[in-house]
Amino acid sequence: YITDKHSKVGDGTNFTRTFWNNAALHMAAGPVPEGAPKTADSCQSKWSHLRKVFKVVNKLSNASGVLYDFKKGANIDDEGETMWMDYISVCIKNPNAKAFKNKGWLHFEKLQGVI
Repeated sequence: YITDKHSKVGDGTNFTRTFWNNAALHMAAGPVPEGAPKTADSCQSKWSHLRKVFKVVNKLSNASGVLYDFKKGANIDDEGETMWMDYISVCIKNPNAKAFKNKGWLHFEKLQGVI
């Protein structure tokens, strides 16, 4: 919903309450998602989380000295473990980057034009 409607209603970071209400209605009309029924607040909260993850992956993918793959992540083996831990603590300064050591994030390219 966001990738289809973002250009009409916001700048990729700030959407109106009406937008989030419509997003929740869109979710309710489609296949039943996992978990509780989606509300405007839950959609907005999920978007906030996705933006945070996007920023971490974006920083990794643009970092000098790290080859980042959107499917395999940084692809760190045992020999690179110490370098990886130093890198994310000093350069990235975000412990959430650990999750992308050997795992990519498939949503990155789709959200690149939105965020």
